Amino acid sequence: MAFTGSTEVGRAVGLAAAQKIIPSTLELGGKSANIFFDDCNFEHAIDDATMGILFSQGQICVAGSRIFVQDTFYDKFIDALIKEFNSVKVGHSMDPNTMMGAIVNEKQLKKILEYIKIGESEGCKIGCGGVQMTENGLDKGFYMKPTLLLNATNKMRVAQEEIFGPVGVVIKFHDVDEVIAMANDSVYGLGGAVWTKDINKAIKVARAVETGRMWINTYHGMPDGAPFGGYKESGIGRECHKVILEHYTQMKNIMINLDEKPSGLYPKAY
Repeated sequence: MAFTGSTEVGRAVGLAAAQKIIPSTLELGGKSANIFFDDCNFEHAIDDATMGILFSQGQICVAGSRIFVQDTFYDKFIDALIKEFNSVKVGHSMDPNTMMGAIVNEKQLKKILEYIKIGESEGCKIGCGGVQMTENGLDKGFYMKPTLLLNATNKMRVAQEEIFGPVGVVIKFHDVDEVIAMANDSVYGLGGAVWTKDINKAIKVARAVETGRMWINTYHGMPDGAPFGGYKESGIGRECHKVILEHYTQMKNIMINLDEKPSGLYPKAY
């Protein structure tokens, strides 16, 4: 049995499979860390910080929803990121000029808006967005303005719980060890990325963050054959790689004795 969906439903599916002794793989939720150091390629980083959370309206399990920014260039990074978010054209998916489409349904839109209220109550500041879009005919669908929640801490609900929408939660950090600890302080472990020109630092962070996939200086690249799956409550198993075949097959052992002589362990009594 293979399931892709929320951790809540996946847990129920996994329990049902276990009760019937059915093997299962689970590709579940995430709250992935997108980590930006001050020595990154700035233009590329801004572009993929945007793509990381706004791709598919943020309605993707591997979205880079926790945006960790080093304090040494925080203001510069956030100023540019806000401008980038505000430039994203939201609209009907059939419009070739559209960069971000609609939320899947009204229920999910209300959930996203409720999380924004929760973030404000926890002390976040709305850097941009935070509201439903209704102008130019968008009131006929469920459209959300790209949103950044600033002044967040990693302990807040908006930083720990999956919102599943175009809402980036921005968290400031100072050094490598601090951001690794915060990235790992999560029940999830599906995706993530690190941005730096220092390959040693990049590898250290990529190896240390407890997640099934870690990008370096990119986000959402999903080439064929690259294993995909989660640690912790983000799931069990790896898809897209040949290792997934092991979950769909049973190994059988057939032994053939080519020696026609008895074992000799027991005396011949006949």
